[in-house]
Amino acid sequence: MSEIIRFEGVHKTFGDGPRAVHAVDDVTLTIDKGEIFGVIGYSGAGKSTLVRLINGLESVTSGRLVVDGAEVSALGEKQLRGVRADIGMIFQQFNLFPSKTVAENVAYPLRVAGWEKARRDARVAELLDFVGLADKAGARPPQLSGGQKQRVGIARALARQPKILLADEATSALDPETTRDVLALLRRVNAELGITIVVITHEMDVVKYMCERVAVMEDGKVVELGTVYDVFSRPRREVTRRFVGTSLRDRPSREVLERLAGTHPGTLVTVGIQEDTGSSARLMNSLAEHGVQGAIVYGGITEIGVRPFGSLTLALTGDGGAIRAALADLRSFTTVQEYPELTGGAPAATAHESKEQR
Repeated sequence: MSEIIRFEGVHKTFGDGPRAVHAVDDVTLTIDKGEIFGVIGYSGAGKSTLVRLINGLESVTSGRLVVDGAEVSALGEKQLRGVRADIGMIFQQFNLFPSKTVAENVAYPLRVAGWEKARRDARVAELLDFVGLADKAGARPPQLSGGQKQRVGIARALARQPKILLADEATSALDPETTRDVLALLRRVNAELGITIVVITHEMDVVKYMCERVAVMEDGKVVELGTVYDVFSRPRREVTRRFVGTSLRDRPSREVLERLAGTHPGTLVTVGIQEDTGSSARLMNSLAEHGVQGAIVYGGITEIGVRPFGSLTLALTGDGGAIRAALADLRSFTTVQEYPELTGGAPAATAHESKEQR
C-alpha cells in the first residue's frame, strides 16, 4: 500500500525563546493511502496542530511534510490551495451556516469552486442521499439533531471528492449511540469511496472502532505508534495505558483490589487475554496442570478487529510452589501482573505450606 502522507522530523513551534511552545516536536510517521489512521492524545498533546499542518492551515517550522506527493512544508499559500482542494475536514462543532439550508451548506464549497448550478445540485442530492438526509435538504441546522448536523458536515467535506478526510474530534459533542452511527458512516466513506481518513480524538473507543493504526501523542511527540491491536495489547507508556484503561475498564482499581483481597482467599493476579494467548481456556488448562485453582474475580474481554483482547483478575489457591510454577508458565505466553503488596510480598497460598516445606 502506497503512502499518502509523510512526516519527516516535523516541528511546529509557536513563539520564541524560553516561552516557545513546541506543539509538534520531531514527528516522523507515514499514513497509507486508503487507511483509517488515528491520532490520540489528551488536550494540549499537539494532535489538532498536527492535523492543521496536513492541510496547510498551520505552517511547518522545520522538517518535511509531504501530502499526496506535494511537499506542503515548501509550498506558498497559492500552491497550498490546490492541495486543500483534495482534503476535506469535519469538526467537533460542525461549523455549519445556521441561516443556510442543509442543501446550501453542502453546496457551499462547490459554489466557491465555481461549479455550475445543475452539476452542483446533482452532487448535493447524491451526497445527501449517501449520508441519509435526502429528506432534510430544505431544513436549517438549528432544526437538526447533533448527529444530523455532523452528517451534513460529512456531506459538505465530501463535496469536492477529496482524497483525504480529516476528522478533528468529530464525535466529541455527540452521545454514544449517535457517535456510533457517525463512525459507521465514516467507515462507509472509507470502504466505498476509498478516502483516507485521519481521525483526531481523545477517545480510545473511537480508535478501537474505527482505526487500523494509531499514533499516541504527548507533549507534541508521538510516543507510541502501531496497529491499534498492538498498541492496545502492549502499551509501553503510561499515557497509553491510561487511554486503554478508559476503554476497557478490565483492570481493578487499587480500592477494588484491596476489597477483593479481603473477600477472596488466595493470590490475586491479573492475566492478559490476547490473540496469541489462545483463549481463557488455555489459561485455565495451565493452572489445572499445576494443580492450582483460579477463581475469576474481575475482568473483561473485548474484540479489536475480531481479535480478542482484555484481562482477567484471578484469586489463585493451592500449594505456594505450584502457584509460582503456574505463574512462570503463564508468563511464557501472556502478561501477568502480581500484587505482592496485598500478600506481604509472596503468594498468599504459601501460608498453607508447612514449616518443613519452607
